[in-house]
Amino acid sequence: MQGLSVVICTRNRVNDLTRCIHSVTKQSMSRVQGVEIIIVDDGDLPRYVLQEYESLLSEQGYSFVYFNKTNPGLWLSRVKAVELASMDTILFLDDDVELPEHYFSTLIQTYRDHLDCVGVGGVAIGMRNSFMGTIRCLLSFQQSLSSGKLSLSGQAGSMYNWHKARKTFKTEFQHGCNMSFKKEAIKDLRPVPWLKSYSVGEDILMSRIALKKGQLYINPELKLLHHESQASRDNLEDVAYTRVLNHVHLLKDKQSGPIGYLALLWTTTYLILRERPKKNFKAINGYKKGLKQIFSNPTAE
Repeated sequence: MQGLSVVICTRNRVNDLTRCIHSVTKQSMSRVQGVEIIIVDDGDLPRYVLQEYESLLSEQGYSFVYFNKTNPGLWLSRVKAVELASMDTILFLDDDVELPEHYFSTLIQTYRDHLDCVGVGGVAIGMRNSFMGTIRCLLSFQQSLSSGKLSLSGQAGSMYNWHKARKTFKTEFQHGCNMSFKKEAIKDLRPVPWLKSYSVGEDILMSRIALKKGQLYINPELKLLHHESQASRDNLEDVAYTRVLNHVHLLKDKQSGPIGYLALLWTTTYLILRERPKKNFKAINGYKKGLKQIFSNPTAE
């Protein structure tokens, strides 16, 4: 069915989610166009909150689907959302984002303007690097010289320069807080053993899957606020470790040569050095654990 399925994957962040839902209800897109809101929940939303959402969304003519999962994990939530979505375009939003009123209409128009498009992403306001920050990211292989490319170590740091773009551009990845795809391009999503819990890098993998069916774009007009709430985040040590290990898997999936793994080794070393002055020992321990896995883990073979 033609229209937009808006998916919000959440876990125990009611205040953030409520703010997001309110911004969704203020969209300027015509009610004639089909819109459904799908919440995939790894937590436990109170019944009165769900009733409030349903009332707010129905006033806008939006249908509402709520699914409470028993097997937690962001990637699994994405997989389930694709199964539930009835529209031909799926927009994934983080539960702690806030949309401007033109977001939906601009998104749909971008698909119309680019007939080869199977995915469109946007920009998070405030996500940017200083000049020196960009230099550090380039030297540590966290960023590519091209805005739409991953770095040598498979990092997505180039998105920190997306705010500088003046027109829509092609990309090989999107940012998970606001990424969209044609359902046809990601309809075959399946569980992935190494994508668990916080699922670092899942947006890169999903983008890679969609790219097999067409082109991805970033439209800098699709700006939103990403509040980056810390509530319900995983343990910092686990996140740091997963950040390294999942990029090993992504490099293997890409069939990267030795240069990719060497670049990841240097990136991880830099991240450890960066955290030492802050005495962020949990993150340091996680990166050190990941460092040991880059070449010892079977995934790197």
